[in-house]
Amino acid sequence: MATRHPILRRILTLLAISLPASALASVRAGGTFEAVRTCEAFKSFKKGTNPGFVRLEPGQTYAIEELNEQDWDWIRINVPDVQDPSRWVPKECGVVQLMPGEPAPSAPSGRPPPGERPGGRAECNIANTYDSNVLSMSWQPGFCEHARFSGTKPECDALERGELAISHLTMHGLWPNKKACGTRYGGCRGPALDLSEDTRAEVAPWMPNLMFETDFATHEWDKHGTCQARQDDEYFLTIKQLTELVDRSAIGKFIRSNIGKEMSVNDFFANVRRELGPDVEQRIQLLCAGGRFLQEIRLSLPRDIVPSPDIAKMVQGAPRVMPRTSNCNSDTIFIERSGRD
Repeated sequence: MATRHPILRRILTLLAISLPASALASVRAGGTFEAVRTCEAFKSFKKGTNPGFVRLEPGQTYAIEELNEQDWDWIRINVPDVQDPSRWVPKECGVVQLMPGEPAPSAPSGRPPPGERPGGRAECNIANTYDSNVLSMSWQPGFCEHARFSGTKPECDALERGELAISHLTMHGLWPNKKACGTRYGGCRGPALDLSEDTRAEVAPWMPNLMFETDFATHEWDKHGTCQARQDDEYFLTIKQLTELVDRSAIGKFIRSNIGKEMSVNDFFANVRRELGPDVEQRIQLLCAGGRFLQEIRLSLPRDIVPSPDIAKMVQGAPRVMPRTSNCNSDTIFIERSGRD
């Protein structure tokens, strides 16, 4: 029902103005957003909609329109000359600079938002300021069959058609982490990905998307690789080496012994403890798709990684991982095999 009484309308207006930022979905803001990597610009980041598949151009500066109130981790900017130019981008895609005289939005405690200095300058996209790493490895058949992802993945299509068979862990990424930033450390300023043909050929069996395109590798480099000191070839060859070491260890062997059947989570961790020791057991997390299908394994690593067949030695000094599973509904996880069952 429309509010026609002028006094009542005035009261409602005052109430709206006085609402705290935490009660709003977003807040208006002015300033600039300088992109430091190529990333998608969404019409709705909750729905993942991106009409025209708009992507930011590194080095380009965009006008800020709004900030979302949840941790201030999404920025709405104006992308000129595209359909629906008001677009949401994750904060780690660039450097935020609010208008002079406009204070940075505060978290409920009154402190600046996580990962930002007063004045809006990001702290969580400065290279080589990380304190640990996460090695993320996929179980490709489970990911392709059950995980939700946008667009198409040619490696998954090849698995489905039986043109590609994978029975080992594959590379997702090596993620430098900064404790003060939580999961927001990433998107540092750096060069564009330019892998040599030799590197692509060596890495592709362990990162199957590289057999067809470089989209996934570019995403991992832009978001994570630019935040550490290795050049792109060395970075991906290091991930390949680490993934291969884990796959050859008791971790990979136990998973392969359960391909096509259910694996007990308790049995998996008991085997890791028995074969590799408690330090390794406390630094692994299993991730499920659909609540019960193995999708990913994450291994916590220290800042300075020394690749070694001795996984216990490799994880020394790394943060412990809790909980030991994510999105898994029970003690049993199914290990998919390539292709249709």
